[in-house]
Amino acid sequence: MEKPTRTSLLKEIAEFLNEETEMYSMMHGALKKLVNGSNFHTGWIFFIDEDGKHELVAEEALPPALTHNNCQYMTEGTCWCVTAYQNKKLTKASNIITCSRIVKSTKEHHDKTDGITHHATVPLRSGNEQFGLLNIATPHTKRYSEEDLELLESVAFQIGSAIKRIILTDQEKEAARISERNRLARDLHDSVNQMLFSLKITAHAAKGLNDQQAAKEAFQTIEDTSQSAVNEMRALIWQLKPIGLEQGLIAAIKQYSQFIHIEPEFEVEGLIDLPNTIEENVYRIIQESLNNINKHSGQNRAKIYLEQNKIEFKSRIIDEGKGFESNKLENNLSHGLKNMKQRVQVMKGHIVINSELNKGTEINISIPL
Repeated sequence: MEKPTRTSLLKEIAEFLNEETEMYSMMHGALKKLVNGSNFHTGWIFFIDEDGKHELVAEEALPPALTHNNCQYMTEGTCWCVTAYQNKKLTKASNIITCSRIVKSTKEHHDKTDGITHHATVPLRSGNEQFGLLNIATPHTKRYSEEDLELLESVAFQIGSAIKRIILTDQEKEAARISERNRLARDLHDSVNQMLFSLKITAHAAKGLNDQQAAKEAFQTIEDTSQSAVNEMRALIWQLKPIGLEQGLIAAIKQYSQFIHIEPEFEVEGLIDLPNTIEENVYRIIQESLNNINKHSGQNRAKIYLEQNKIEFKSRIIDEGKGFESNKLENNLSHGLKNMKQRVQVMKGHIVINSELNKGTEINISIPL
């Protein structure tokens, strides 16, 4: 099979890296494409932490001498390239004259090296940050050409950029999870906790009542407040786990709308079939919109428009309730609206919130697919 050109190989690797979101899968895939699409025979990637400890995170077509005993020679001890990396002396793609790992494995298993005696190495970097090393080798090759090293530099830059992108995305997701937990904690404190405190006060007062009618009213208050606390707690639990989403986005929205006594009116264009992570985030955004309508709009109806095509998902959530002054929104975002914006940013989408006093609110989101 004819090898692709350097340009087409780099393009193929770049396209793969742009689509991949899981760190180890990304590195394994990129390394495999590099080895299979070039004259290199084998390769491996070391992650190196701040303390200088290295970890073998990806390997492709290593000879049996190097895979012996669960890659013992690759995982134990140190070597020139790792040491040079730690000392910040390895800044570009370089030939390694002697590799202690290959030397050790050759002494023990000289007939299982596949002709690998030397390798080239390059740091994985993004800007000023470094994450580890990409190493490649070819049988019976002691020195790699400038063209080989340039290719290695280009691929290492692509992988380093992908690592940085995935790290940032994971940080954004974690920030969204922390924000969600904090919001639920605030809601518990602001609603359920206050209701329970009210129950305690009312029950304490009821103990001292001698008037039968007053006692009856007190116990009615206790019953009503208890039911409200139960309803609020159910709503918060529902937000922790999107019940009904396994039946599709629209079914889940209908089910939640019914639970909080909102009447949704749907208009759908295209087949709504979103990836799981996007679907849950979209559901959470619409769920928060419905909560706001229920609590603040003075209305019990919502218009929900959903549209999906090959490249984008769009949604509009509209109510004709009390509204607010959207020109003052940016500096006065509620926790719910901040959470919605954060979810959209994680999905690299856009959100626009328009509202006018006594004329309702419209929330528009668009998510690239």
